[in-house]
Amino acid sequence: MGRVKLQIKRIENTTNIQVTFSKRRSGLIKKAYELSVLCDVDVALIMFSPSGRPSLFSGNKSIEEILALYVNLPKHERGRRISTDSNQLEEIQQEILCCKSQVKEVENQLRIFEGDLSEVTTLHEAEYREQILEETLKRLHVRKVMNCFLLRIREEEHSRKYV
Repeated sequence: MGRVKLQIKRIENTTNIQVTFSKRRSGLIKKAYELSVLCDVDVALIMFSPSGRPSLFSGNKSIEEILALYVNLPKHERGRRISTDSNQLEEIQQEILCCKSQVKEVENQLRIFEGDLSEVTTLHEAEYREQILEETLKRLHVRKVMNCFLLRIREEEHSRKYV
């Protein structure tokens, strides 16, 4: 006797929702593991149960490392794959030029951190340096909060494994 094909729609009964989630979560984690091993790819999986409890899976790298790889991608590359088709060669060259200009900008910003304050000669330059430092501080704060959040999730997962 074969399996019955389920119609994919929202389950109304809360007990059935939890049971279905638990069973399918295990299957999804198993598939993510198989994909990471078979294809040697980085996989990060974060799910929240109907009750709001997180479930995490990562392959060879930690979830934090995989998220950092994603976050550090330029926005136009997220969720997109670069093709090596010859028609897109010009687009890739433009992207390289854009990346080079971004590298120059970042190098200029790094000089602000390393630079000698005696080099600041105008009020505009001082305000620019202040703005860069404030933006950097905000980014560091966001990373810190994200790392604390992920650490808390990992600790909760770890404590649940041994309970």
